[in-house]
Amino acid sequence: MAINFAGGTDRISYQAGWNGFTTGSFAFKMKTTQTTANAVPISIWSSASRTGFGFVLNNTLNKVLVQGYDISAPRIQLLSSTSVNDGNWHSIVFNWNGNNGGANALFVDGVQEATGNSSAAWPIVSTAPLYLGDNNDSFWPSYVGDLAEVAVWLTRQLDAAEIAALGKDISPSKIAPGVLNGLTFHAPLVRSPNNRFDHTIAVTGTTVTPHCRVVGGVW
Repeated sequence: MAINFAGGTDRISYQAGWNGFTTGSFAFKMKTTQTTANAVPISIWSSASRTGFGFVLNNTLNKVLVQGYDISAPRIQLLSSTSVNDGNWHSIVFNWNGNNGGANALFVDGVQEATGNSSAAWPIVSTAPLYLGDNNDSFWPSYVGDLAEVAVWLTRQLDAAEIAALGKDISPSKIAPGVLNGLTFHAPLVRSPNNRFDHTIAVTGTTVTPHCRVVGGVW
């Protein structure tokens, strides 16, 4: 199963509280044929600015762009080479390093597609929730499509073998599950918006719905 977002106000948010962590890995699966330009399926940036990072679906190029911001200045921008706006499931992984000069990388379906170094330091704001579907910035359109297997590893970046496993539909729960430098947040989205680490959840909209599981993988 996965969670389907129909646009509008459909949103799930988690009060993540990942401020102070400058490195990590963020992973999720998505399936969409988005028709609205530049929708944001997932973001964790502040309401006053874009400080933090977010994923933008470019429906002209049909690619996904991840942006790390400090206030209103982009410090890292990575664009996929693969089309992800094709109605198929895709595994997305972002290895981030918000330090000045830190190495960042974007992976699609287990393959590295873009890399770059942060042009300056960029933080994750303590008050910024993790938003799925409809982010907290009215400038960006809402996401229409499916999301599943949202996961975060803090203080470490996943290696090539771990990312390849995610691309083969292995559950994040099987990837570096230890407490130290391990899996910190995991929302499978296979039954409800529940997650494994007791972050506060809020659901907005009336059409955020689960449906038959199509992702596959090992639980």
